[in-house]
Amino acid sequence: MTPVNGKPLHGLRIAITRERGRAQEMADALAALGAHPVICPMITFLPPQDWSQADEALAKLASFSWIIFTSINGVMYFCSRARQRGISMNDIKSHRIACVGEATAAELHKYGVTPDYIPEQQSSEELLAALSRMMKLAGQRLLLPRGDLASPLLRDGLRKQGATVVDPVVYRNTPDAEGGEILRKAVSEGRVDVVCFSSPSTAVNAIKALGDKARDWLKGLRTYSIGPMTSRALRELGIEPTAEAQQHDMPGLIAAVVKGEGARD
Repeated sequence: MTPVNGKPLHGLRIAITRERGRAQEMADALAALGAHPVICPMITFLPPQDWSQADEALAKLASFSWIIFTSINGVMYFCSRARQRGISMNDIKSHRIACVGEATAAELHKYGVTPDYIPEQQSSEELLAALSRMMKLAGQRLLLPRGDLASPLLRDGLRKQGATVVDPVVYRNTPDAEGGEILRKAVSEGRVDVVCFSSPSTAVNAIKALGDKARDWLKGLRTYSIGPMTSRALRELGIEPTAEAQQHDMPGLIAAVVKGEGARD
């Protein structure tokens, strides 16, 4: 498409599926590029129903050599729980910290924690490869706070190399019913041109929300994925993404949309 008034996404109606608390930031960025954002969160996050695994890990915090965070929510829920249990952020900072992505690192900074390592490519696969290069994993005791729907790839990969990995659930990922209704109505009424998927669960929940016509409707739209795992989830659901972000975060996803839509001229 040809930019209008210097706005490369002029007039495009773009559905944003990321969680409600962070959707507005993406909506504002897209609107600045001329798009008409449609906020329809597919996921919401809640504390775990049982904190016992996390509390046990926190009680044994000194036994871990590294703490590994793969998401903003992992940081937020873990660090908040640590404070509730009377654990100082200094106790967290005394460990080596690895995280996936600059956004996760930024969340750590809010708690006064600076990560020791962030992989260049923002993915669990790259973090696994990097940790394998950095140290002998056999005998290491690692703490991996996670969501209930987190991919087992990183955990299993670390264990295969001999590490002891404790991975307590610190938050739950659940469908956002209201967001699902908004998406279904907007898509069925032809008010969406592009859908941005920010995680595998946003893809799964969108298909459920759209019901029997999901695949037909989505095949008539352009779909953009934030990264390999989300693309894989879409393909498993019968949807081939229009493009995948090269940088696996919100700015990268927006850049993919700008590039992909610009190529439609």
